[in-house]
Amino acid sequence: MDQWALRFFESSTELLAVLHPDGRILQANAAWRGVVGWPPEALKAEGYRSFVHPEDLGAMDAQLLALGGGEGRANLSCRWRCHDGAWVSLSWSVVSSGEDGWLFCTVRPPVPPAFTPEARSWSMSDSLPFGLYLMETRADRILYANHRFCQMAGVEAVEALIRKGALSHSQLIHHHLSPQNAKAFFHSEARQGTPPLALEDREVALESGRLLRRLATPMATADGKMSYILYLFEDVTERRRTENALLSSELNFHKLIEGMPDGVFVHRNRRFIYVNNSLRMALGYEHESELIGKSIWSIVHPDDLGLVRERVHTIDNRREIVPLQEIRYLRRDGSWYDAESTGVPVEFNGEEASVVIARDITERKRMQAQLLQTDRMALVGTLAAGVGHEINNPLSYVIANLNLALESLRLPTRECECSLEATGAPGYAASLRELEELLQEAQEGANRVRNIVRDLKSFSRQDAERRTEVSVQESLDFSIKMASVELRHRAHLIRKYEPVPPVYADTSRLGQVFLNLLMNAAQAIPEGSNARNQITVWVRPGPPGQVAVDVSDTGAGISPEVQDRIFDPFFTTKPVGSGTGLGLSICHGIIRSLGGEISVSSELGKGTTFTVLLPA
Repeated sequence: MDQWALRFFESSTELLAVLHPDGRILQANAAWRGVVGWPPEALKAEGYRSFVHPEDLGAMDAQLLALGGGEGRANLSCRWRCHDGAWVSLSWSVVSSGEDGWLFCTVRPPVPPAFTPEARSWSMSDSLPFGLYLMETRADRILYANHRFCQMAGVEAVEALIRKGALSHSQLIHHHLSPQNAKAFFHSEARQGTPPLALEDREVALESGRLLRRLATPMATADGKMSYILYLFEDVTERRRTENALLSSELNFHKLIEGMPDGVFVHRNRRFIYVNNSLRMALGYEHESELIGKSIWSIVHPDDLGLVRERVHTIDNRREIVPLQEIRYLRRDGSWYDAESTGVPVEFNGEEASVVIARDITERKRMQAQLLQTDRMALVGTLAAGVGHEINNPLSYVIANLNLALESLRLPTRECECSLEATGAPGYAASLRELEELLQEAQEGANRVRNIVRDLKSFSRQDAERRTEVSVQESLDFSIKMASVELRHRAHLIRKYEPVPPVYADTSRLGQVFLNLLMNAAQAIPEGSNARNQITVWVRPGPPGQVAVDVSDTGAGISPEVQDRIFDPFFTTKPVGSGTGLGLSICHGIIRSLGGEISVSSELGKGTTFTVLLPA
């Protein structure tokens, strides 16, 4: 119940209540104490069945049960036990909310004592807020009508005649009221001289659109010689508008909460009492009833329990709003998701409770991680370009001089060996051969440095690509041939090629990605075990508009900690000197530049799968 509705509810002088079809009084306002002597807390604690007279309980239960199953309204009456033990007759106007079965009730206390022909009190009756009309059925006489009735019926012009007894009931109906208003004000049986059999309470509409509550009851003298019908009329137009506005406010609030993309739940005493559809789906439950009544701690990550307990304590004891905080929640399948949560103290169904709003930020955190990765790679790329340039210049001198030294050493080597052998200095010839080997090793080392520099330049390069339609299968076959030496001694290769459209990419760069993934898969498997291990290359349709390529191995697998850093520049799990840590970073950059994605999934002891998604 929103604050406006709650203020109206509590301040109303009318007896207002909200019932549940099972008999509970969900809410009652303070006006009840003045009529029945019971405070609202006592009413809510007992339920209406503890107060309704046993003879009236069956009929009341039946009418409320009928309303609880759908939308509608009804008028009913019952005797109610007061705090002092006395019984008072109450008239109820009940409206069903439809969706949750709640019943919104407006209750009226007893009407003033009926006026007899012998005890007319015009001045008193004219001050009443409702209309009174008393007729003698056998003589068709108007015995009593107050000013409020004449106003409601629009017959102020003949009010004096009514008070003098100069106007009959039939004359009033046929000559001064329209057919619709006549039917609204009076029973059709009254025109035929037949009184109602018991108290009747119903609502009727006038031509003007005003809504009246009409009570009619038969009366008679002790000897039975005279019979009467007493009518009481109350204009309930504004009350119904208020009730409808209150009901609409409740329904709109419920629709708003149910339509929110954020998860919302209400808890009291640390247990769920309401869960909206978004939270139910985020947690992976089929129905909200699976959560209602459960402890709220059951969905909170153990590491966040201390923080959440402090926040709940702040809401419950200080009745303060707690700010946004990142909390991890447990899904039904055992996985966790991150959400930004805030808590608000509220009154829910008449009792203090707490509302928690949880916004799923899993996707946002993933995008932030991708942005961080992109920024990091851009920074490292800039650094790599500078480092590569600075190394490449002196390296070119080293390689050129080593090549020249080797060529110079090799030309006269045979002649020198023959001369040295002739002069008896064979040890010097061996030293020349050893020097040649040392120069070759230095040349190999310099070339390795040159390859590293080339990788650095490739990592930082922003050259324009030459993109064409590329067959993924053909690109993979070429890369497999290039890696065949590494593959054949380590694992059995399996190709699974499903029909897919070509992708728009740079042939050489795409081949570079596939070759790197194949080499990594091979190196994850020890040599000489090709009969026990396999590498699978699977080409398949991906999500709409994409082609998927999976490269899987049955190697040792990758730990979750390493998976988080697998695409970081210069990060490697290979021994020192066996890798630069740029391969997967370069692959990541190439695939992202093509508008695709690359991801890894792995389990220790079972193997690893790299998945590449490319736009078709």
